[in-house]
Order: sequence, then structure tokens, then C-alpha cells
Amino acid sequence: MSFNLCDLPPEEKALIEVDKAAAYAVWKERNGKLATAELDSSAFTGHQLEVFTKALVKYRAKP
Repeated sequence: MSFNLCDLPPEEKALIEVDKAAAYAVWKERNGKLATAELDSSAFTGHQLEVFTKALVKYRAKP
């Protein structure tokens, strides 16, 4: 089964971008390029900030 991300509504696309940003923030944190991943959270507010924080927990749990 394949999915075309272009067919998603803008809100869903934004949440995917938030998840990608969280993954990248954790990667930077692990590689010493960022003190804490929370420093990258300033770009998000409201629901997106909540999604970002949950994604940080998810990606930090992975080795």
C-alpha cells in the first residue's frame, strides 16, 4: 500500500513536518550540535508544540 503525502490536508502535512523537526532535533542533540532538543521548539505553538514534545519523547526512546 502506498500513500501520496500531497493528497493530505494541510493540517496533516504540518504535523508531519513537526514530527520530522522533532526527529532532527533529537539527532542534533545526540550528535552534540544542540544542547537540548527543546531549544528547537520555539517555532511551534499550541497543538503543534504538544505534538513536538510527544515526538521528542518517542525519538529519545529509540537507540
